[in-house]
Amino acid sequence: MKQVSSLVSACLWFCLALMPMPDGLTFARAAEPAPFSCGDFLAQMDKKPAHLTFIGCSYLPDRQGKPLRAVYHVSGRFAAATETDLIRSLGLNRLKRSCCQWDSPAHQFKDANGREFSITMVSDETTAARRAMWPKITTFEVVIETFTEEI
Repeated sequence: MKQVSSLVSACLWFCLALMPMPDGLTFARAAEPAPFSCGDFLAQMDKKPAHLTFIGCSYLPDRQGKPLRAVYHVSGRFAAATETDLIRSLGLNRLKRSCCQWDSPAHQFKDANGREFSITMVSDETTAARRAMWPKITTFEVVIETFTEEI
């Protein structure tokens, strides 16, 4: 059965390669493979706060340093506890109100293997002017990035 499915797959790829395409239409290239593993960095470091949800990780080869970017979400209800955990465990900068959101400047840290990361936390756009109002904010986002090449 494996041989049949491999043969069918090979035939489909060959046919697609020969198929005429309308002007301007091309097949998307597969993303360049990441040189390091992309994933739930906080879980890998055993530093993920309880209410933080891993959304995904992406490799950004067109940006300087070709970073890996892991994104997490936490509801406003648990944002203060998550902020406190990340300040304590990774040195996250305390969030401040700016314009129409709560955010923290990027903070650099190293994991146990010496790999460098940056961490930021930001709220959805909001009119909440006091920390006591954070539970009314739908989502806060935490972003962890690491470079895969020297800048």
